[in-house]
Amino acid sequence: MVLIYKALILRLFIVWVILSSVIGGIVLLRELEEIDSILLDLTEEETTELRMLHGLYLSDPSQDHLDQIRSELASHISDGHFIIINLYNAEKRLILSVKNTAEEPAVYDSEESKPVLLFGPDAQFRRFLGKYGQVFLLVFVPLKEDSASMVGYFEAVYKVDEGTINSIKDRIFISLSQVIIIIFITALSVYPVIILLNRKVLRVSQDLSRANIGLLKSLGSAVAKRDSDTNSHNYRVTILSTRLAEEVGLRKDLVAGLINGSFLHDVGKIAIQDSILLKPGRLTLEETKIMQSHVSHGIDIVKHYHGLESAASIIRHHHEKYDGSGYPAGLSGQAIPLPARIFAIADVFDALISKRPYKDAFSLEESLRIIRSDSGIHFDPELVEAFCRIATEEYQQLMLSDDENLNRILDNLIEKYHDSL
Repeated sequence: MVLIYKALILRLFIVWVILSSVIGGIVLLRELEEIDSILLDLTEEETTELRMLHGLYLSDPSQDHLDQIRSELASHISDGHFIIINLYNAEKRLILSVKNTAEEPAVYDSEESKPVLLFGPDAQFRRFLGKYGQVFLLVFVPLKEDSASMVGYFEAVYKVDEGTINSIKDRIFISLSQVIIIIFITALSVYPVIILLNRKVLRVSQDLSRANIGLLKSLGSAVAKRDSDTNSHNYRVTILSTRLAEEVGLRKDLVAGLINGSFLHDVGKIAIQDSILLKPGRLTLEETKIMQSHVSHGIDIVKHYHGLESAASIIRHHHEKYDGSGYPAGLSGQAIPLPARIFAIADVFDALISKRPYKDAFSLEESLRIIRSDSGIHFDPELVEAFCRIATEEYQQLMLSDDENLNRILDNLIEKYHDSL
């Protein structure tokens, strides 16, 4: 369930990032459009007087009027925000051009970088960055004597002042911050709602998981009772293999699979007749082959069930030996899956310390001596060393525990490694 909560938080975070990017982008575009409109209004305000002067010149295109316009434009450039002003007549011929010679070099990197606007009946503008990163507007405004009569054109480069730029940045920052904060608060509000809506589903899912584990546990116990009249073997071997897995730092999901496999490791013995399974003496060669077939029977039982792949690995490989002399595939060394190598030690150790129809229980010391003697032959040497570090403590706990206490220990391990996934 913890992983489900983590996954939900991660997905809400991803949604928050995506929505913030998309909606923030839309808001940014709208803000830029609004800012462009504001900047265009500013430039149009500053062109009102120039339109009057241009109209005066057209009514009387004398040199005096042209000089007067040039003087007014020069004054306008020195006092205002225009860097370059060009006036055209109705035939689109340039009649006057005035520039701020101090500011002009900062406008364009080159002639090729200069934005171009076409003559037309409507006002146009284009925002661009100057040579040193300043914000400029190229403005193109048609000049009309009345509502229909075109008398000329006004073209100018308008420098946006620092105060306006800061105001624009603040406006964009506030708008984007509002979007991000609102979406974040929405995501936080949605999280508990989703948790509440899914809690029942999660509870049902957890109950089903526990029921499935219970079925595996019951099936394994039923198999164990066939040759020992007790659940203890299945309980002990699962606890031992889990403790060894913890000692060597096995990944949590692999430990959960190891628990499943421990329950079902001998499930194929269902198919072995009692005369062989319960025989008190040594098995014949033919009987040994039949007994070994419990591995393939076990695989046949679980192979069609999704979610038991990890258990199938234990069933298939727990009789392999480190030197390659085991069965059924004769795997050796690291080719044997790590959970199966772990389980092999726990399984043999429990067989040694337990009374069976064909033998008495060995002592802890004798059992460990046998385990060590098979290091590098039957068992992984590194796992043998790890097992010997925990064996005494685990042996004492297991030997002092009845089936009820073993069952309680096992349930705690199931809760630790299955319910937390």
